[in-house]
Amino acid sequence: MRFQTLRPGLLLALLALLFLQGCAGMQPFMPIEDQIEAAVEEGAYQHALDLIDEHDPEPADEWTTRREEIELLAREAAERAMEDARAVSGEGAVAKALEILEDAESRLPESEERAHFMNQLERQREVGLRTLQQRHDILEARNLVEQLRLLEIMHPLVHDSGQLPADPDTLNERAPNLAQTLERYAEESEGREQLDLLRLAQELSPDSERAARIREVDEELRTREEDQDREEEAERVSAINAQLRQALEAGELQRAAQWCRSGDLQLDEEASGPDQAAQRARISLCDEWREQRDARTEHLLEEGRRQYTAGQIQEAVTTWEEGLALAPSHSGLATARERALRVLERLDTLRIPEAMVPVDPDAAPIPESEDLAPEADGEDPS
Repeated sequence: MRFQTLRPGLLLALLALLFLQGCAGMQPFMPIEDQIEAAVEEGAYQHALDLIDEHDPEPADEWTTRREEIELLAREAAERAMEDARAVSGEGAVAKALEILEDAESRLPESEERAHFMNQLERQREVGLRTLQQRHDILEARNLVEQLRLLEIMHPLVHDSGQLPADPDTLNERAPNLAQTLERYAEESEGREQLDLLRLAQELSPDSERAARIREVDEELRTREEDQDREEEAERVSAINAQLRQALEAGELQRAAQWCRSGDLQLDEEASGPDQAAQRARISLCDEWREQRDARTEHLLEEGRRQYTAGQIQEAVTTWEEGLALAPSHSGLATARERALRVLERLDTLRIPEAMVPVDPDAAPIPESEDLAPEADGEDPS
């Protein structure tokens, strides 16, 4: 009799337990085929594939085909997840992209491409957070320095510190820790950025060791910048030398003149290495240009004299002007050109324009014989 009273109680307890567990509690009692399909409907494709592998439902051929269909669905879902993650990460939403990929990781088969992309996003997020945190700390440090400076200016204008907009002592308590943070950032930086961080930390909280480090970094940076300037100057002069050499080889003395007439052809005795070598090469090339220029101007001077003597005065002027373009201060060329120009001017004034000569239609024709030779006042025409 007692056993009969207990059985209904056990049954009620079991029903109550199943009711509290809900549908999830009923899951183990579902047929394996239904569990697989439920997992597919939820998008848990990896779980569905695991159920197929673990329980090998029948018939085998039918479930082999079904497995291929589930694998195809899983690949499509993986591609969509990657596309969505790339789209939102391209907009800067790195956390959202990771959330999409982590959800895919929990539902889909493993993927090397997805794992690699997740690692990239994790590194991007870490770098971004670290960079933004550093910028925040730098802004806070600058703001703190400015606040302390303003409070120092305002202090003589008030009766007591309670009238100030902020408590200087409270602000000063934050300075040492923030200065140490900036110094840590400086150790991870280099160049001008490192020097600026150290100087900002020194403004917040003066320290003798940090001051020595600032002097050391400043000297290193100045030396490095001077070396870089020398290297850039050597490269610039080397490029000029290449063009100058090409112009000399082609006989283009006028083009070469632009690099040899400047006033910076003095050798810098403090220069060394490639810088001095480039300077010496340019000076040597310009010496060669001067030799070719002098030879060319002398040739043009003599050529112009020959043309002048032959009565080719305009040609002589053109020749001497070509020489003056190479050597503007050449007195011989300048004098010869001026003399020839004066001769041309006199000839222009003596020449009677044809339009001003009256033509008599009844006049006798101009003879074509040697009888034309003029004998005015007994002057020899020759």
